[in-house]
Formats: sequence, structure tokens, C-alpha cells
Amino acid sequence: SKELRKLNIPLRIIQADCFDEAPRKLLDLAKRNGCESLWFNKEYEVNELRRDREVEALFHEHRRPVHAFTDQVIVDVGRFRTGTGGWYTVFTPFKRKWIEALEAEGLPPVYPKPRRKQQLGVESDVVPAKLRGFTGHDRADLWPAGEQAAHKRLRTFVSNRIDDYHRRRDFPDVNGTSTLSPYLAAGVLSPRQCLHAALNANDGRLDSGKKGVTTWISELCWREFYRHVLIGHPRVCMGRPFNPKADRVAWRCDERQFAAWSAGRTGFPIVDAGMRQLRQTGWMHNRLRMITAMILTKHLLIDWRWGEQHFMRRLVDGDFASNNGGWQWSASTGT
Repeated sequence: SKELRKLNIPLRIIQADCFDEAPRKLLDLAKRNGCESLWFNKEYEVNELRRDREVEALFHEHRRPVHAFTDQVIVDVGRFRTGTGGWYTVFTPFKRKWIEALEAEGLPPVYPKPRRKQQLGVESDVVPAKLRGFTGHDRADLWPAGEQAAHKRLRTFVSNRIDDYHRRRDFPDVNGTSTLSPYLAAGVLSPRQCLHAALNANDGRLDSGKKGVTTWISELCWREFYRHVLIGHPRVCMGRPFNPKADRVAWRCDERQFAAWSAGRTGFPIVDAGMRQLRQTGWMHNRLRMITAMILTKHLLIDWRWGEQHFMRRLVDGDFASNNGGWQWSASTGT
């Protein structure tokens, strides 16, 4: 909000208790502040898609133009289809399509900061110190806020660790990953900026050259694949498994064992270390996310949705598509 204030761009914050309230609240805000049009970045979860359609309809009804942009992803993944016209369900062919699109159309640009605006006479709202529903720890020492911190972390990763990423990323005891996920999840850093930085370190090559760079680019593509899954298979946004056959699994509802897993008291050292890392830092190494999820679902046989919700409440990088995709993959209910 401080950076926006320097540009004379007011930050207004409204809260809605449910998605249905959002269209009217946004329109009221636009009327109070003399906003003639609405500009927004697309989201892909089913409730968010429905909300945005209703917002667009209401704004058009009141003769206010609406402009939607692709921001969460590098390529508009909602337009990808298989050769038979269906939605992709496997990552590798999706990645091929993703790379083909980038090579055919070129990289989407990274836009500069907007210029300083004239004073509008609209006051910014105070940014809340806490978010409702998020129970993780505030660790500003680990996750400093702001664009400058995000870009510094990106530069450090590309300069010092990306070349060895493919060798070191699976070891939780080393600092081998980018740790950029909180900034991507919050929109502080865009995946386009990450891709441009990676390509600059790899002579512009997407799928050849340095193994560390191409492996990290694949991870960026995984983020996009799981958003494609949300659009093509909206049931995963409704607490349903990606694989409908998994609806028949009789999960155990053992609250005592789930509490022990949540607290890092399972007796499996690597699982307990991961769960305690989550409790203390709001983050967990991706390899540990897989291990802890598999212990919950395949050893304790507890419903993956319990774990999915627990992670979303505590992760500083909580991202519905990636979290849901990771949990369903670990539970063998997804892709």
C-alpha cells in the first residue's frame, strides 16, 4: 500500500462474507468513488469464476465496461485443448502444448510500474494485520513483504542456486529451492517475471540448455497445469476427487490421529519435522508436503480433504490449485 500511495493509487479494501455479496459491493464501491470501468485479473476456481461472471453482468447492466486480464499464469491455459477437443489430464502433453504456445506466440511481456497519477481525492484503507481463516504464524523474518524483497529473492536464486536446482530441489535439508511461492501466491511476483529471469539465465531456451533452469521452468508449468485442471474439471473445487472413482474410498475419520499428525507427533521423524516446520514457519519443503500427505492418506487412511484444508489454513504460500493438485496427487485421487 505504501508503494501505491507513492503513485497516488488508492487501495480500497472491501470484505464480503460470501461470494454472492461481491458484485453489489464492488458496484457500490465504483459508484462511491466515480469509477467508470472495472479492470481485473482472472481467477480460476469455480466460485471465483461464477463471481466474476456475475460482477461483469452487473457492471454491464449499469453501463460500466469490464476488462479482464491473464495474470496468474504465463499463458492463458483456459484455451488449451487436446487433439480430441478435451481438457488435459496428464502433465507431459500439457507441457508440450504450453511450450508450443510460447514458442509460436513469443513470451508475454513484463510490464513496467505504472506512472505516478494525479491526486484523486480518494483515501486508501488500512491494510489488516491478519486475514480471517489463516492461522499460520506471521514470520516477517522469513517472508519479508513487498516487491523489492520478492525481486531480491528471485535474483539471488537465479544467480546462486538455479543451476543446481535439479540436483538439490528434493533434499529438505538444503536450501535448494527458490522459496518464491509465497510471493507468487500473493501476486507480489508474477510467473512471467520468473520465466523471463530463468530464460535470461539459459540463453533464452525454454526446454534445453541448463538442466537446473529447465527443471524450474517445468515447475512454473505445473502451476499452470493445475489451473487448467480447475477450469476443465471444476468438481475439484467442490471437495470432489479429480478421479470420480475415488469417491468410493471409505476414508477413516480419526480426529485423534489427525491431531497428532497436525502437531507433528506421529513418531515418523521426517513427517514430524515437516509438520513442525509448517507450524513454526508457515512453509514446508515440497518433498515434505508429499511425504506428510502420503502418511496421512495412505498410512493413516484419513481423508485427504482434512489435510488439504489444514495446509491452506497455515501455508503462507497457500494456493488453491497447487495445494489441491498436490494433495490429490499424493492421495492418488488426482493427476
